[in-house]
Order: sequence, then structure tokens, then C-alpha cells
Amino acid sequence: NISASISPFGEIMEGDSVTLICSSDSNPPAEISWFKVNQSSAVGSGQSFSALQSGRFYCEAHNQDFTSFM
Repeated sequence: NISASISPFGEIMEGDSVTLICSSDSNPPAEISWFKVNQSSAVGSGQSFSALQSGRFYCEAHNQDFTSFM
């Protein structure tokens, strides 16, 4: 399973700093990559990602047996 969340939660104004969080309960632990929609290369890695620009982002979780995205 994979889930994504944002911190802080609630209304976000332009210019606010946010952290995106991606969690996976895979075994072995998944490697997480962050992508911006319509961009082919990863913009970050790890469970959390600080979005310094506006846009739509998603995370992908990979391990040796499975790939998932949210």
C-alpha cells in the first residue's frame, strides 16, 4: 500500500512552503521518487519532499518486487 499527504494540512496560499509525504508499507522497504506532472525525470526522492514551486506532484514507490504510484 502507498499513501500520500501534505503538511501543513488545510488552506495553502501561493508562496507557502509545503512538505509532501509519501508512505509505503512494503517489505523490503520501498525507494520513493517524486515527480512533477508532465515532467519525465524525478524532482526528488525519499519519504518527504519540500515543494518549492507550484504544480501537481506525485510519488512512486519501488522495491524489487513491486512498483506503485500515487
